[in-house]
Parts: sequence; structure tokens; C-alpha cells
Amino acid sequence: MTGDLAGEISASAQGRGTAPAPGATTAQTAAPPTTPPAAAPACASAAGPTAATDAFDGAGPAADRLLSDLLTARARRTPDAIAVRCGGRTLTYAELIAAGERLAAELGGGPGQPVAVVVDRSLELVVALVGVVMSGHAFVPIDPSYPPERRRHMLVDSGASVVVTVTRLADRLAAERATAAGGAGAVGRVVCCDAPGPAPARSVHRPAGPDDLAYVMYTSGSTGRPKGVAVDQRCLITGVLAFGAVVRPAGGDVWATMTSASFDPILVDVFLPLVHGATVLLATDDEALDPQALADLFSTGGATIGQATPLVWRALLETGWPGGLRVALSGGEPLSVGLAAELGARCAAVWNVYGPTETTIWSTGHRVGPRDTHTVPVGRPLPGSTLYVLDAALRPLPAGELGEVWIGGDKVARGYHRAPGLTAERFRPNPFGPPGSRLYRTGDLGRTLRDGAVELVGRADHQVKIRGHRVEPGEVEAHLTAHPDVVHAQVGARPGADGPQLVAYVQPAGAPAPDPSSLREHLRAALPDYMVPGVFVEVRQWPRTPNGKIDRAALAALVPVPRPTEPAAAPARTDTPAEPATATPAAGPDGPAPAPDAPASFLVTLWEGLLDGPRPGLDDDLFALGGHSLLVMRTVAAVRKRFGVRLSTVEVMSNPTVRQLADLITAKAAPPAAADDDADAGGGGGAG
Repeated sequence: MTGDLAGEISASAQGRGTAPAPGATTAQTAAPPTTPPAAAPACASAAGPTAATDAFDGAGPAADRLLSDLLTARARRTPDAIAVRCGGRTLTYAELIAAGERLAAELGGGPGQPVAVVVDRSLELVVALVGVVMSGHAFVPIDPSYPPERRRHMLVDSGASVVVTVTRLADRLAAERATAAGGAGAVGRVVCCDAPGPAPARSVHRPAGPDDLAYVMYTSGSTGRPKGVAVDQRCLITGVLAFGAVVRPAGGDVWATMTSASFDPILVDVFLPLVHGATVLLATDDEALDPQALADLFSTGGATIGQATPLVWRALLETGWPGGLRVALSGGEPLSVGLAAELGARCAAVWNVYGPTETTIWSTGHRVGPRDTHTVPVGRPLPGSTLYVLDAALRPLPAGELGEVWIGGDKVARGYHRAPGLTAERFRPNPFGPPGSRLYRTGDLGRTLRDGAVELVGRADHQVKIRGHRVEPGEVEAHLTAHPDVVHAQVGARPGADGPQLVAYVQPAGAPAPDPSSLREHLRAALPDYMVPGVFVEVRQWPRTPNGKIDRAALAALVPVPRPTEPAAAPARTDTPAEPATATPAAGPDGPAPAPDAPASFLVTLWEGLLDGPRPGLDDDLFALGGHSLLVMRTVAAVRKRFGVRLSTVEVMSNPTVRQLADLITAKAAPPAAADDDADAGGGGGAG
């Protein structure tokens, strides 16, 4: 490993005695397997695949240092280097640590206390995370774009007594704070990190220990409420530094990030480059939803490393982005062979990474190569992680056999915050490791390949990934059945042109059935954008299997697979997809049909293809029809390509109908010189 952290790296997993069992892969060689406890299932006697012993230098990060120590040490070495750039603003390392110390001083308190961080993508987001880390508190990231009900639940459930935000969001949070104040763990105060107090007279680091709580990250929950994953300081430092074995960052790197603060890869995006003296290049909210703006940011910002979901990488490539990254990281959902090849043709190295929130950021990595012609594996475990493919009796399986993926090692989280029953269900004693070690049951199905890499092939339950986010169908179903016109609901996923798409099967309470737009409005009051189904299907009688359960396969057959909106990916493709052929919407009660080449006709055809539904009318609302952030991104890119007009995501969301957005495009496309010419003509006459 390069950089000043070489001395911080040691074989920590070896030191703690974690050992690979037959059928397991691990990133380091360790002592022989310990004897499983009598109550634990026995290991398979047949020899499993050889453990991966050299995938990541056989080293794991030391867990005896705190992240705050590493950040301040880096600032002392390179105080004037640029630490963060965002929205045309910058902070040096000295300025970032000073701002973090001021926030830490204002937070006060003791180690491990939850502090909510409700900040949009900005310099202040990095200041907030660094400040909470330096204070010794535990941060609870809450996306400010989430519905108020969801934010209130996270505030109350986490027990956060303080909210860190920015002045531009403080008023919006007042209502949530007032409502949450009546619950357990009431929010006591709000601290704006862009209006900090005076600089502290001395360092304000709190004595947080390796076992203290570092953060609580919320994911979708099957009970109808999001669940918080509680992670300690040891896991955080291990999870961040372990990823250095993949990226090998250095002081000259510029790490581009567009990850949401509520998605744990943001912790690698922010803390790993900062520990190594690199620059964090943070996309604003608007840039993160505008592929061309992202491409421009990568180019003008001199990005050398970038992390994104496959959907974002695909959108970037469609802009004609030339690439040039030293490392491109793809995670959050499956990486296709075609997309991997396209990225590989433009970037020096492409890695496919995988890991649940419960095992602290990423757990495995695979560098894409020419042998990946059928599928792209998720690879071998990172330092500090051990991965097992087990059968139903928790026996390790040999290479090639399909089983459920379990993850162990030094990065397994504490469990679910305030949910001991769920924690006991998903976190189990590790029968192959030392006493006290645990395994996390991922629910992912996979197999170990002969070279020790792991390939994922689906789920053992109904959980789905939507645009990189984990969704428990049960949470969406619970909110649907709370609608007064819905008796019962089932939620699943179908293949879509841009990845899996949520489908809701709804049994109405009477006739007529509730309109899909009213159901979407109901869900959006409680759920984030990615959890709102794009398709609603009325079901009067549920199909049943022979044993009486709802037949999900029969339900899925009720919904046709959407037609693709772009050509299938091909290796090393350099062109961009063809524009949608425009068709004139029929004249109707909302006025005469526009000309075929008008923006309205273009939008009608574009949205019809993206939504895979009926042709929208001029006054139909994109979001009422099932639109979401990804479709906004697609719209922004398509309008720019077709008309040369640069729209912001806010403009699309503020003008959500065909008519409104078409009028905006027309206005922005009008040559500004026309008015100036008239003024010049009038002025010339007066002078003469």
C-alpha cells in the first residue's frame, strides 16, 4: 500500500484469529480453523475451495487508531492542500479540520451519542461528518430529500438529541423537530454547521474507544419501518482503510463522489481520500442528477477515482464522457459484462465491489478483466472480511454449488439499533471462527468460483435493489395497506430498461379501484423516491400456490416486461443511443397537438418510452405517472442532446407536465440576441 498510512496497516484479522473454513474465502491466511461450539452446526468434511490468500496483499488495517486521529495527523502534514471541492467552493485540510473542531466543540457531550446529520451535498456535509467524528459522537445520516414522516421516524428511533444541519434547511426541519420532541430520544437542539461558534482554545477530541458507536445507517425494513444498522468505531476505521487495498489512493488523487449521505459508500468516498491527503470532489444535488454536469465535473475537476452505481456509469457514458479515471468503482447493484467492458475501455482499472451495510461499506472486490465474458463476479473478500457460501444447515459448500452468502470478520456491525430480535435473526455466532465472532446472513445467493472469487446469482428472499438502494417489499406493502382504499398489497420487481422496477399488486377495498396517482401520492408522503412503485396492478383475486401461498410468479406474469429504450450494451461502444423518434400527440381537450418537431412532442415520446405506459397528455404530471429521479436524469440528458438546452433537476421537478417543461425548453432555447437587436435598432434611430 502506498502513502503515509503504510505504517498503519497490519494483519488485523490474523491478530484476532479469524480463520477460513472449508467453503469460505478470506483475504488473509490465518490459523487453522477452531473447533465449532457444540451447539453450532458442524463444518462439511469435504475440502472446499482454496482460500484467497493474496488477493489484497494479505494485510488488513490496524483497528487501534481512531479516524479522528488520522484526519488531524493528515492535516498537520498537508495543511494547505485542497481537501474538498464542491459547487465552486474549496476547503484546505487546515480549514476543514478547524471547521470540524468548531462543530465538535459546539456539540459537546460524551462518546457514542447519536447526532443526526441532515445536510445536502455540499462542503458542509463533509464538515458535518468530520465534526461529528472528531467529537466522538455517532453520526446518523438523514437525507434531507426524504419525506418528513421518514425523517421523523429516524430522529426518534435513533435517539438523536442533536441535529446538525445548515441554515438553508433549518426552517424545513423545524416541524420534524417539534413532532419528534414528543417521542423517545427527543431532539434537544439544532446546530448549523455553516454558522459555527468560535474556534476552541484546544483540541476537542473526545475519548471515543474502538467499541463506541460510530454511526447508525438506516436501510429499508420488512416491518414497515426503516431499520438502523449500528456500527462501532473499530468497524468504521477497518471498513475505510481496508478499501485502500483496492484503490491505493495517494496525495495527488481527486476522488469524485455523487453518493448520497444515507448510503454508506459515502464513508469511503469522504474519509479514505482525506486520510491519504487526496481531494474529495463532491457533486452537488443538481450535478448528481445531471449526467452531462457529472461528466463536466469529472473532466474539469481532474477526477482520478470515481465511485457510482452501474446506472450512473451508464448515464455518464451516454453523454460521450471520455473516461480517463485511474480507478472506476461500481457497486450497489449488478455490473453487466457490456458496461464493464465499456468502462474498461475508458478507465485504467474497473472494480466491481459488493457489501451490505451490516458488514461496513464494501466486503469484496473484483478487478474486471478480459476473462469476464459471461458474468462479472463480486470477487474476493477485502482485508478484515471473510465470506462463506453455506447450505440450509450452515455447512460450507464446495466451489460451483449454489448457497447463501454469509459474511464474517472484523467489520460485522453491532446489529440493528434498538431491535434485538431482528439482530439475533440476522447476526449469528460464527461456528468457524474464534469465540465471540459472528456471521451476518446477507440473503444473497451465490457460488464460489474455482479461483476463489464469488459470483452472486439472486436472493433467498424477496428483497430487491432499486437504483442501488435496498428495498424490502414488506415496507412498501405496509404503507400501501394503510391506504383506506386498499385491502391487501404485494410488491415485487420486474426487469426494466434501466434496471429492476418496483411493481405493486393492489387489492382494492371496493369499486372503483384507487387511482395509481393517489397511491403514489400516499406513498411519497412516507417513502423515498426509489421505494415508490412505477407500476400498479389491480388484483381482485390472488393467485395461489398448491400450499395456499400467494403465487408471486403468477403475479409477475400479469405485467409485461417493458421494451428496451436503448440498444443493448456492447463492449467498447463509443456512440450514444439514438434519440427517441418523435410522434405528435393527438389533439384533445388540453389543446391542439404541437408540431412533430416541437419540445412537447419530443417529451411525450421520451416519457412514454421511459415510463413504459400510455402516451402522456400535455398536462399529465411526470411524477404522477411514476416518474422518479432517474427519469429526471434521463430527461435532462435527452433535452440537452436534442435541443442544446441545459435544464436543472429543480427546473424539471418544478415544471413536471409536458406543457410546462416544453414551454421552459422553448424559452431557454430562444436566442437571447433577439431582444438586444431590437434595443440596438431603437437606440440607433434615436441617435440619428
